[in-house]
Amino acid sequence: MAVEHGYDDMFEQALNIVNNRFLLSVLLAKRVTQLRKGAEPLVDFHGLDTHEEIVYREIVERKLEWRSTVAPVHAGEIEQDFMGDFDDTE
Repeated sequence: MAVEHGYDDMFEQALNIVNNRFLLSVLLAKRVTQLRKGAEPLVDFHGLDTHEEIVYREIVERKLEWRSTVAPVHAGEIEQDFMGDFDDTE
């Protein structure tokens, strides 16, 4: 699958796979950091100019795995004294 060379196009293609723009942003940031620290790209990166383009290609070609660790929380499950240590009366 070819990746369009335009950040908007690449973002939209990746978003269609990840289905959550916030998760996509975190995934992009973490993977770019890994690449900058020397991790090997999981795709052919010839013709790609930036780490971001490499990550978008990795997502579109489904070379990365991720999982959402956030589960919905219901009000009854939140600890009652959750904000007890915060004093907003100052």
